[in-house]
Amino acid sequence: MTISVRRSRPEDHSAILSLMDKSRGVGLSDEERARRGFVQGSLTEELLSRFEDGPGVFVADAAGQLAGFAVTSEPGRLPPQHPASAAVAAVNEAADGRDLGRLFLYGPVAVDERFQGRGVLTRLLTTLSRALADDYDLAVAFVETANERSLAVHRHYGMTEAAPFETGGRTYVAFTFSPAAFARGQSR
Repeated sequence: MTISVRRSRPEDHSAILSLMDKSRGVGLSDEERARRGFVQGSLTEELLSRFEDGPGVFVADAAGQLAGFAVTSEPGRLPPQHPASAAVAAVNEAADGRDLGRLFLYGPVAVDERFQGRGVLTRLLTTLSRALADDYDLAVAFVETANERSLAVHRHYGMTEAAPFETGGRTYVAFTFSPAAFARGQSR
């Protein structure tokens, strides 16, 4: 089956929101959530539309079925206590005054379990990196330390563990990657 990646459209919203809900790990034990991975946050039709007007929402399409999605957005539109805002602050603090260039946020991301292990995330990352490399210098993602699967995935792709941080009583790791380097096949 061929899997192609493109920018999302309004007709994708229902499938994206459904996959987001399925990927939360609701009803699983903490151990099972850590092993299987989970997404955080909430998305609505309105938020998806706003994200589509920014760097974009990317979908992996498998013959008309949603295989996965990756949301990207620009920082600065969320309250400071939001994990995304805290991740950007932690990355900037860790940079110790170095100019990081133009940043974008990467995530949430989810791959339907029927398509896991088929290179969907690699396709999503490569496509969004190619699309955004000319306009952005660095992607910032965050993963709760309880999410062992997601931590392993980010490390597998060679993303830089830029800084740990805490917010809302939870501990996270901020990851970064260069979209230009990722688009060329280099993770950092």
